[in-house]
Parts: sequence; structure tokens; C-alpha cells
Amino acid sequence: MARKPKMGTQAELDLPERNWGGARKGAGRKPKGPRPLGDRPAVPHLRRGEIERRHPVHVTVRMMPEVWNLRTHRAWNVLSRALLAARETGARLTHYSVQGNHLHLILEVESRQNLGRAMRSISIRIARGLNQLMRRQGRVVADRYHTAVLRTPTQVRNAIRYVLSNTRKHLLERGEELEPVTMDRYAAGPADHVPRTMRLAGSDRPLLEPRTWLLQVGWRRGAA
Repeated sequence: MARKPKMGTQAELDLPERNWGGARKGAGRKPKGPRPLGDRPAVPHLRRGEIERRHPVHVTVRMMPEVWNLRTHRAWNVLSRALLAARETGARLTHYSVQGNHLHLILEVESRQNLGRAMRSISIRIARGLNQLMRRQGRVVADRYHTAVLRTPTQVRNAIRYVLSNTRKHLLERGEELEPVTMDRYAAGPADHVPRTMRLAGSDRPLLEPRTWLLQVGWRRGAA
């Protein structure tokens, strides 16, 4: 029986030393496409924290620059259907404010997963509806939605004031003269939550009455 040839000793290759540690410039997950909102930083692609059902959530959703003004009757028809359909996911919309290129929502959800399902439903319906309205195809929602979990009475009170007074805030930023009371036809929330400086005429059809203690009672105990 023939012997197998004897294998020679493998030569050692002169390879550069590995250096796989620490932060590197340009490393990490890249954002989806160019930042559509100028210098505004993207919402980071990090795992969102857990949410308890007793904590409401303030959500901000921004649109691409080429999307039409949301504060119109025809755009609101699309938005209202999307917000109403979020009930099917188990989420409860209690407050909203529609601005020209973004939405503010306050939601009660069961968990982080529940919030994800609700926002997917809302975003997909808004994208389909607005694209159909504008007779175009392409991206509608500019970035990941931003969330702020409201855990204290003060946080809830501030979020309610911020959302329901958002139109007044943007008027001030533009340097426009304000009346003592600002009318907003594209915002709504529980009547006792509305700031004195605002008169809201938005539809309450997509809204549900708050169930959490923080939105029912606790917000009144927040610092003024």
C-alpha cells in the first residue's frame, strides 16, 4: 500500500495584527437615505425602552419636505382615518396636534410592542393616503417616530400643554402677532386639558377618553 506523501510544515504568513476594538469613525448602522430635515438629527436606531400601560407616550411623526401641508381639509381626511384605525391595534389616542409637516400624538398603549404596531398602522395608512392624494409614489414619513414616555405628573402636564399649544408655539417662532386666545382647527384633546390660551376646533372622532391615572387625575398635580 502506497504511503501518503509527507506534508511539509505550513509556512507562517506575516499578517498585520488585528485591531478590532473601540469606536471607529463611520462605524455603526447608517441612516436610511439623506437626512430630509436639514440639520435636524435623525432619531437613532436604538432599541426602544419598555413601556408600562400606566405611562402615556408623546409621539412625534415628521413628513418629507415635498409632502403637502397637513393643515388642510383634504390632508386631514387622510390623517383622521389613519388615527381612527389605530384603535384596531389596541392603542388609545387621547390628544393630537397636526402641524404643517409633522404630527404630535399622546397615546395610551399596553407595551412597547403595542406602540410599534400602532405607529406602523398609522404611518402606513398616512403614506398610502397622502401619496394617493398627491398622485405620487415614494417616501412620506421622513424618519423614525420620536417617543417620550411620560412617567410623572409634571411630564404629563408639560406634554399636554406642549401638544395642545403647539400651533401657538410655531406662531411665536415665526414672529407673528398673537391674539389672547389662539384658534386651532387641527388639534384636540379632553376639554379640561385645553390651555386657556387655546381654543381647539379639531375633530374628537379619533380620540378616546384617557384611562391612565396620569391623564385622568395625575396631570393636575404637576408643577405649573
